Amino acid sequence: MNWSKWKKHVRSDGRTQAGRFVAPTFALDLEPGFVAAARLNPSKRRVQTVGVRELPAGVLEPSANKANISDSAMLRTAITELCDGLGRVGGRLGLLIPDVAVRVALLQFESLPESPREAEALVLWRMREYLPYAPEEAHLSYQVLLKQPDSVEIIAIAARGSVLAEYQATLEGINAGPAVILPATIALLPLLPEEGGGQLLLHLCPGALTTVVVASNRVRYWRTRALEADPWVNLGEVAREASRVVATCQDNLAVQIENVWVCARPPAEREVEEALANALGREYLPVAAVAASAALPAGQREAFQQYGMPFAGLMANLN
Repeated sequence: MNWSKWKKHVRSDGRTQAGRFVAPTFALDLEPGFVAAARLNPSKRRVQTVGVRELPAGVLEPSANKANISDSAMLRTAITELCDGLGRVGGRLGLLIPDVAVRVALLQFESLPESPREAEALVLWRMREYLPYAPEEAHLSYQVLLKQPDSVEIIAIAARGSVLAEYQATLEGINAGPAVILPATIALLPLLPEEGGGQLLLHLCPGALTTVVVASNRVRYWRTRALEADPWVNLGEVAREASRVVATCQDNLAVQIENVWVCARPPAEREVEEALANALGREYLPVAAVAASAALPAGQREAFQQYGMPFAGLMANLN
C-alpha cells in the first residue's frame, strides 16, 4: 500500500501540515530493546548504510498516554553512537516510533469538509473515543483511503503532544529534529502487494504485536496490542490473534486473506519460526526488500534484514 498522499503529516514542531510525503535522507527507528538508524538515498530508493544498537530493558517503554523514556541519557548515547558511526546526518530526518505510542483508527464519514481546519476538527472529534487523554492534547495525521459520493474512509493516527515532545527531546541537536514522525508499522505498508486479495501483516516488536490487513490498496483492519513479554514466548497468543483477524475480515468485511506476512524485530530462531507457522496453521512470508539493500556494505546487510524493513518501506513509498 502506498501512503504518499497524506492529507496531514506530523512535523518536527509537533504540528501537522498538508502535502505529499517527501522521504527523509536519514531515519531513526526507536523501539524497546533497540535503536536502528539508516542513511537513505530517495532518488535511487536505496538504503545506503544501516546500524543498530541494543537498549537495556526499561529504557524505552511505549505508551500512548504516559512517559515513554525512563533513561533519556542512555537513549541519547545510543542514538549519538549510531549517528557517528553512519556519518553526517544531513537533509531531512525521519523518526519512526513504536506503534504503542500512538492510536490508529479507521473511520468512515458521509463527507469531509473542504476546509482542512474543519476536516481535521471533525476527524479529531471522531478520534476522541480512541484516546486515553483529552483530544486537544492530540496531534493528528490522516489519509483518505476511499472517497465516494456518499462515503469517505480514512486512516487516522493520533499522538499525545507530550509523548511526541519526549521523543523529540532525545534528538535535540541532531539536524534540527525530525521532519516527519510515523509509527513503524506505517512504514512497512508499502512493502505489501497492492494487487490481489487481503494481505495480513504481523509486526512483532518487543512488547507489542500490530496486525494490519490491506486489500485493494486500502487498510481494512488495524490493531496494536501490548504484550506482557517477548512475542516469541507468546506464540499461541500471536497465532490466536492472527486467526481472529482472519475470521473478522472474512465474516465482517468480506475480505479473504491471501497471504500472511511477518516482520519480527529482532528475528527469531528458525525453530521458533517453524513453531509459529505450525501455530498459525499455514505458511507465512517474511517481509523482504532486496533491492533497497543493494548498496549496503556486506557487513550491514544482516542488520538491515533483521531490523531495517521499515527503512525499505520509506523508500518503496516513493513509487
